This record gives sequence, structure tokens and C-alpha cells, in this order.
Amino acid sequence: MTMKAEEEFPYAGLLLAVLAGLTVLRGLFAAFADLSPDEAYYWSWSTRLAFGYYDHPPAVAWLIAAGTALLPGSELGVRLPALLCSSLCAWTVFAITRDLTGSGRQAFWVAMLLSFSPIFSVGAVIHTPDALLAAAWAGAVWFALRAARFERLVDWIGLGACIGVAILAKLTGWFLLPCLGLFAFCCNVGRSSLKRPGPALTLLVAAVVVLPNLLWSGGAGGGAYAFQLAHTTRDLGFSAVSFLAFLGGQAGVVSPLLWIGLVLFMAVSWRREVRFGRNPAFLMWCFSAPLFLFCLLLSIVLKVEANWPVMAYIAALPGAAWAWTGGRFYLRRIRLWVGLTLSVSFVLTLLIHLQALSPFLPVEDKLDATARLRGWRELSREAVREADRLGAELAAEGYGPVSELLFYTGRPVFYERSSTRLSQYDLWKSAPPQGTILFLQPVSTKSPPKICEQARASWILEKKAGGQSRRAERFRWWVCER
Repeated sequence: MTMKAEEEFPYAGLLLAVLAGLTVLRGLFAAFADLSPDEAYYWSWSTRLAFGYYDHPPAVAWLIAAGTALLPGSELGVRLPALLCSSLCAWTVFAITRDLTGSGRQAFWVAMLLSFSPIFSVGAVIHTPDALLAAAWAGAVWFALRAARFERLVDWIGLGACIGVAILAKLTGWFLLPCLGLFAFCCNVGRSSLKRPGPALTLLVAAVVVLPNLLWSGGAGGGAYAFQLAHTTRDLGFSAVSFLAFLGGQAGVVSPLLWIGLVLFMAVSWRREVRFGRNPAFLMWCFSAPLFLFCLLLSIVLKVEANWPVMAYIAALPGAAWAWTGGRFYLRRIRLWVGLTLSVSFVLTLLIHLQALSPFLPVEDKLDATARLRGWRELSREAVREADRLGAELAAEGYGPVSELLFYTGRPVFYERSSTRLSQYDLWKSAPPQGTILFLQPVSTKSPPKICEQARASWILEKKAGGQSRRAERFRWWVCER
């Protein structure tokens, strides 16, 4: 295909068609898979909208409230915003790559690599704060690229709005500010922009967007900021195993061939000839390498979750496309490499989705992350049947089981804190039931429920559920008389 023919080919339209098809297929999965405990937890936030929550900023709750307003009481309603955010993120990465490389064809395949990588595919249907964070992060990269090139105030305003939205999605969004600062002070284009009003306008817009959450957090003992600080510093300690697990885990969730290419871009694109000779590519490095390096170093002393460094890959992908095609080196047999990478990504993603809907791999549930998407409907039906038979009210231990029972039963569920962590429910005080209580307690907990210790009598209901997931068997079923 000649350059002229390539430019005339409607890659943007092709991408829109592919994303529309992917959204439909993902929507079918989203409608049938049970909510994960975290998704149900965020849904419970959406029933009590606020400017902040104990674990994360509030945007995920606002989006779920909008989705369930359109599709009430359904898993698809909870996940619809994640589907839309995923498509928006892929489209924005396409726009970034096209601006960076000047090639619609390369931009299309980069968007495909992003869309089919396991971590982004799963993030498109499992609604967590990362869904909006990814879309806002991609938007910040695109606006920053345009602001550095055109110096228009509208781009600086868009950049500030995306930074603010990213912070409202997840505290990782704050990392965008040092990324921008690194670009501003380490290259000539960045330094010249500091002499203009654009950067100050960006900070002002971001502050206006984030201010309500900051005020709420100040009145709630630090809110998500205090929670995440305590959560991440609780188990600090040197661990070579954690470091190696981080490297292997990232290769797995991104797709091995693709991950190697992204790391290679981050390793070579900080040099002077890129900083001063190819500022847009260096901007991609600033939005990717610092976050990845931070997570890499953190993995030496802490278990780093697989999703923590994922935002780094959003900017690394367009940057790598530039590097692969002559910006830093030529990737030989690039079509073969892209084909192999997409094939591996597609197979891994397909296996994950099939395992979630109908497990076929002989993996123990504690090692199978998809097990969190099975059995909650079944458990809730069992709980309702037993509660009706006993004339009891429902109670459970931990934010996950309580949230699942709330979503699938539609009944009040009394919350008792797990010994492992606090949650938003600890701030939402509720009076304990006064009659008979059916209490579901994870079998991993060793001591009886506190609410049952205070009762006149308590005993374990020997109840085992059949079915594929055996979710009900993972709980002790207590019946308590108050």
C-alpha cells in the first residue's frame, strides 16, 4: 500500500467499527458474569453518592449511578461506564499515535494492541476506578501533546480537566503532575512553555475539578489518602520474590511480546537526542517511564498489584510505535511481530473470559482470579431461602460479601468488619438486627462473629450448596438469636 493509499484508507472508521463490535461482545460478557466483590462494593457507594469515599475518590460511584439509572439492578448497568471508558481510551490512543507517527495504519494497530491486551480487555468489563483513570490518562497525554505543539489555551484547559478527572477516578492520577513537571524542566519545549500562561491554567482547572474531593477528605480524616497510605505501608519489607513476581506478572497481564517492546522504549527514549530532537516522543516517555519505574522499585519492598503500573503503558504504546518504525530503531518483520502479539493477546484474553463464565482449567479458586466473578447469585439465592425459612435478617463479614448480598438480594445486610481491613461500611454506622440473624462468615475467619457472641444463643447452620461455584461452601452459616 502506497503512502497516498494508506492516507486515504479510513482507518478511523475501521477502528470505530471494531470498537463498536468489541463493546457489544464485552457487553454480553458483562451482562452474564457475576459482579466481583469490588464492583458490588463500588455499587454500594453509588447508592450513597458523596464527594469521596474511604478507599478511593468518588468518580467510580458517580459513573455506576449513571449506568444503573439507565439499566437498574443489572450487572450491565454497573459495567456500562467501563465499556464506554475503554472504547474512549482506545480511540484516544489511536489519535495520539496518529499525531506522533503521522500514520493512520500504525495508529490503528496500536489501538488494537491496547484493546486486546489482557489487562485492558478485563478492565473494559470489570468496573473499577482504573476504567475512568485510563480514559482520563489517555486524554491528558493527548491534550499535553497538542498543547506542546500548538500552545493553544483550549488544549491546556483540556489537559487540566483530564488531570482533575484522573485524580477523581483514582489517586494514581496525581502522578500526572510530576510527569508533566519532568517534561517541563528536561527539554527545551517544556521549558519554553513555562513562560506562557498555559501550565498555570492547567493547574488551576485541575484544582477546581479536584477541590470538592479534597475538602471532603479533609473533613473525613484524610479519606482515601489516609486509607491508601496506611494500606500501602502496612507490609513493607524487602522481598526479591515480590520483585520477580512483578516482572513476570506484568509480562503476563500485558502480553509478553508487547511488554518487552514497551519496556525497551522506556529504556532508550530518555536520552538527550530524544529530549531535544523529538519532544513528542520524550513526552510519551515522561507519561510512562516514571510510573513504571516507581512501581518497579516499590515491588522490592511491597507486593505491587498488577494494575498499578498499567497507566504507564497507555503512553508507552504510541511512543513504542514511533521507536519501532525508525524513531530509535527499526523492528524487523514488524507485521509478523504485531500478528504474533495480537494472537497471543487474543488467546490469553479469550481464555480468561471463558474461564470466568464456565471454568474449564483445573485451577484452585484461591489461585484463579476469575473465581471472584462466579457464585454470588447462587449464594444470595441460598441466603434468601434460608432467611425466609428462619424468619431472619441477613448479616455478613467483610465489605465484599455484604456488598454482594446487598446487590443480589435487595435486602438490608448488617455489616461486621473483617479483621484484615477497614472499609466505607465502617463509616456508615447501622443498627444491628434485633431478631433472628442469618450471618455469613468466610471460613478463613477463626473466631465467631461478634454479633453472635452477644446473642442469647448461636449455632452453625450446616448448609452446603451444590452447583459449579460452591460459593456457599466457603462460608460458615451462623444463626443467632438476639
